[in-house]
Amino acid sequence: MSNDRPELGLRRWRLREAEDTLHAIRHGAVDAFVVEEADGHKVYALTAADLPYSDLVERMQQGTAILNHQGEVIYCNPALRQLVDAVRENVIGLPLQCLVEPADQPAFQALLQQAQSGSSEGDLQLRRADGTVIPAHFSFRMLAADRHAIGVLITDLTAQKQQAELVGRLQQFQDEERRRLARELHDSVGQLLAAISMNIATVEREAHNLSPATAKLVSENAAMVEQINSEIRTISHLLHPPLLDEVGLGSALQWYVEGFAKRSKIDAKLEAAENFERLPQDLELTLFRAVQEALTNVHRHSGSSSCTVQLARDADRVLVRITDRGHGIPVKKLAALPSSAGVGLRGLYERFRQLGGALEIASSEAGTTITASLPLPPAHKDEAVA
Repeated sequence: MSNDRPELGLRRWRLREAEDTLHAIRHGAVDAFVVEEADGHKVYALTAADLPYSDLVERMQQGTAILNHQGEVIYCNPALRQLVDAVRENVIGLPLQCLVEPADQPAFQALLQQAQSGSSEGDLQLRRADGTVIPAHFSFRMLAADRHAIGVLITDLTAQKQQAELVGRLQQFQDEERRRLARELHDSVGQLLAAISMNIATVEREAHNLSPATAKLVSENAAMVEQINSEIRTISHLLHPPLLDEVGLGSALQWYVEGFAKRSKIDAKLEAAENFERLPQDLELTLFRAVQEALTNVHRHSGSSSCTVQLARDADRVLVRITDRGHGIPVKKLAALPSSAGVGLRGLYERFRQLGGALEIASSEAGTTITASLPLPPAHKDEAVA
């Protein structure tokens, strides 16, 4: 009989602890969830030692949820409730998939399935209680070894998307402004210089009536006008090369790379197939700007004496790869890209994202390689296969 007393006391203590926990849960003193495990149901209270980081989870700005093996929400923090604009009672027990746009639900299921092996993440459209949709990043991770609980971090991407779209619009505005300036330089400034050149030529024909010193000045002015005209034409073409519109990306890149080599004294070469087929205008312009940005950075930062630009395409994609042999990008700076990059590079990142492509940078002490790729439209895919 005496041996039963310690066991009885332990049972009473556990019963009292369970009653206190249940009372606290019912009256909102603590938050908790139930997980169906192999040996039965288990209650996890957020103030218990089972979740030592519970206070951090409750206070964090990211939406956080815990799902059971069926994908139903068994816990959500205040940030997630605020994100979906719903009270706790309307979220707990709800399949998280119901908070995802129907078009993204197959992708959600795929991420959930991948999380069974450890972790997964991706961008999905999150639907709020009022029906509005916001972009969000979902990060899934298995929490229990027996695969009965999955943790989810949900980050609101609205501000990031808006910033990216702003950068993209700024890049588009810059391209339009470059085109306008190139046209103005060619049509107005170019015509004025041509008129001045013709006037000087008329004066030169009367040079025998001028003093030798004055005649020399007229000749020098003619040479300077010709030099200015050449530089204006170069600037105009750099702003928006007419070859890009007239004959396409291959010829425009050949002209630009050769000019870059002369101006920078860097041994730059283009490797591309002859008679490279025309692409849609937005693809050609985007890839050309990527080469411009990359070669500018090679000249300013790499310290390389040579570089190579490769232009290629296959059945599905077209890509440009720029490789230098400089000292590379510091690891910390490379890790911070593209968020720490200038407007030009950030604009390119956004433009490639909008077109379904990618802009990737790899760097080491042996040099840097920038790879820019874009998917081909269906009509051009057929041409590539043919």
